[in-house]
Amino acid sequence: MPIDEGKAVLNIDGWNAIDGVLKERYGDAERLEWNAPVPYRPMGPMPVGQFVTNTIAVYPRDEPVPHWHLIGYALTAPFEERGYEFTLRVPRRPGETSAPNWALAQLEKLASYVSKSGNDFEIGHYIEFPSPIDPERPGSAISAGAFVLDPELGRARSSLGEVVFLQFVGITADELHAAQTWNVEGVMTTISPHLPGLLTDLDRTSLAGTPGVAEAVREGSRREGSGTGFLFFQQLGADTSHGGVTLEIGARHVPQFAGVLPARVPHGNPLILRGPGTPIVLLPGQEVTHNHTGEALEVTLPDAVSHAIADGIRPQPGTYRAGALTVNVVA
Repeated sequence: MPIDEGKAVLNIDGWNAIDGVLKERYGDAERLEWNAPVPYRPMGPMPVGQFVTNTIAVYPRDEPVPHWHLIGYALTAPFEERGYEFTLRVPRRPGETSAPNWALAQLEKLASYVSKSGNDFEIGHYIEFPSPIDPERPGSAISAGAFVLDPELGRARSSLGEVVFLQFVGITADELHAAQTWNVEGVMTTISPHLPGLLTDLDRTSLAGTPGVAEAVREGSRREGSGTGFLFFQQLGADTSHGGVTLEIGARHVPQFAGVLPARVPHGNPLILRGPGTPIVLLPGQEVTHNHTGEALEVTLPDAVSHAIADGIRPQPGTYRAGALTVNVVA
């Protein structure tokens, strides 16, 4: 149909803008490609192909360390037009002639999640995975990801508007907790001297305890607070029947809770805890109070209580109290 043809031309203009940025950065350098056998939406909004990603451009790099630079053509495709594309950098091992399959699959998984869920990512966002990024390396410490502006590609302009190159960076669980305690951009800037190119290296260990990193995170969190507005806990409950407030959380959630709570509520910002039941909204207040709104349980906390709980709680079963607030940690 004429409308569809016109729409396709506009999207080709968007892809040409991406090509232009890559041409400016890489010139006539060798470029490898993976191409989907069938476009996801070749004729209209109804999905047809298996893969959301149409093409992945791959460039072999030697600087700052040998790596593969992958750029997806997916979310600026016809009938997507989300204004950004994912990029990824992974180590290039001696003798490798192509990027590893898990890296190609990761770009497709991200694009597929966005297209099918409608949930977009932006600079400063993060994601946690329930299963290994590479099924062949189940013991990898990399279990989450952060999103930053690709430091070399940045942004492009097209007739469709701006296209942002959003680089995915694989991170460990405690690096994720550090980002939740402070913010993604602060943590990524802090660890970047120890992770050239912000590569996603599934064989590396955590940098959260590297000298200078932990101190920078603590200071940034103390100074600026946390940018994390809510946490999802698989084990979460509350009891107000005794007049006070008792929260119940799983031991595995304690590091996140203890890091984010004092960086949110004492800074005047709410912290929303989501789980299987009613959401719990922690708010700043002069004393510990609670209010059932019908949609959530609102709990006010004095600064001293927030800090006391965060300082005293441990990731092991037990009962921790501060004023009229009790937190039960369960296995």
